[in-house]
Amino acid sequence: MLTKILDKKLGSSIFTGRQIISMLMPLIMDSFFVFGIGVLTTAMISSSSQESVAAISLVGPLYMMVYAINNAISAGGTVVVAMFKGKGETERVKEAAGQLIVGLPLCSLAACILLVLCANPMIRFLFHGMEETILVKAEHYLIGVAISAVFLSVYMSGFAVFRGLGETKKCLHLSILINVLHFVASFVFINILKLDIMGSALSLNLARLVGGMAAVLMLISKKSSIEIRPRHVFRIDWRIQKEIFRIGIPCGMEQLFMNGGAMLVQVYIAKLGTASVAANAVSNSIFSVLYAAPSAVATLAVTIVGQCIGAGEKKLARRYGRSMVWLCTVLVLLSLAIGMPCIPLLLKLYQAQAETVPMIYRVLIIAAVSMPFFWGASSVLPSVMRSAGDASYASYFSLVTMWVVRVGLGYLMAIPMGLGLEGVWIAMCIEWAVKTVAFGLRFHGEKWLAHSDRMDKM
Repeated sequence: MLTKILDKKLGSSIFTGRQIISMLMPLIMDSFFVFGIGVLTTAMISSSSQESVAAISLVGPLYMMVYAINNAISAGGTVVVAMFKGKGETERVKEAAGQLIVGLPLCSLAACILLVLCANPMIRFLFHGMEETILVKAEHYLIGVAISAVFLSVYMSGFAVFRGLGETKKCLHLSILINVLHFVASFVFINILKLDIMGSALSLNLARLVGGMAAVLMLISKKSSIEIRPRHVFRIDWRIQKEIFRIGIPCGMEQLFMNGGAMLVQVYIAKLGTASVAANAVSNSIFSVLYAAPSAVATLAVTIVGQCIGAGEKKLARRYGRSMVWLCTVLVLLSLAIGMPCIPLLLKLYQAQAETVPMIYRVLIIAAVSMPFFWGASSVLPSVMRSAGDASYASYFSLVTMWVVRVGLGYLMAIPMGLGLEGVWIAMCIEWAVKTVAFGLRFHGEKWLAHSDRMDKM
């Protein structure tokens, strides 16, 4: 019965319903590993001090600028690999994978150097009102995670290739390796060696170094489905690089400026006091568990829609766009039904201070009420459009709503209107609603599909 429902809703001439679910399940497990380990490691840091939690929260948007570059370029690589896979051009898949492996780490290295050199002045300029202990911890942590981003870029290159191929089980294996190693190393460095916030940075570097090495070995192995060779890596194909960056740059600019906006949000949250900063950090970490499974659908949409576009099936690409939004919304409802009752247990893991607990509950309830209506479409439809090469609209509109709604309206609601942290989260939910309407209108038109014709010329 379930198989018939899945085939009716998700099956087609390219994929069966069972194939799609078999690709989705490893992605869901991967998301839970990533976010779950994040919860546990943040809980370990919480046991050290509230100042350490606040420092990590402050550094997050700054570090995410480097991560944004990695993520954007890898997303462009995933789309190109998926399209070549859909066209059945195995050699071009290998070439695209090779170009991603060389391009992504070089870009990440440049961004990392800049961030490390500017760590001290940036931290002290942006957060000069915070306690000295928090500023020192934030500077040290920023340097540590910036270095780890170089290792992460190698890992993400391999991950992006396997994601584009639809080989999500290999993605899961890589994710298990890097996240379990991160957790074990965090336990040793933080709980046993008592290295506090630097223990978290050291564990990230170790896990990402090993993960990057494993990803490269999986790509060059004779057991690999593509078996990349040095000629695919050390010969620059400017057409492929141009297409990867054409898709990745708008996404990268979006994420850079969005994290810049998130950094400004952190600045005015910091004005609300250390308790609000810590409450926001814990709330974001718990919320990441709630959207772990639904976010996997946005990742899957890149592979599914990208391969449909590569195969020339535009109508099927549109149909799968709708199906991915439906699937994401179903998972949102399941996640809320299972996750919300578990919040008291998660708060015990964080050892949350009594003054932060009411704030945490209030902002999570605000998000939970809005998620079923707006989170699915606002998260999945941009991935669907990028899969067809329509990267600019999705990125630039997301950027505008971030700065106008989340940053601008969030500030007005948090500070002048006196709503505090709750105002920031209400603005975030309004942003989801605006994006749902705008992306829905774009998706029902034809412009987002017109960009896919570029792939035929490669």
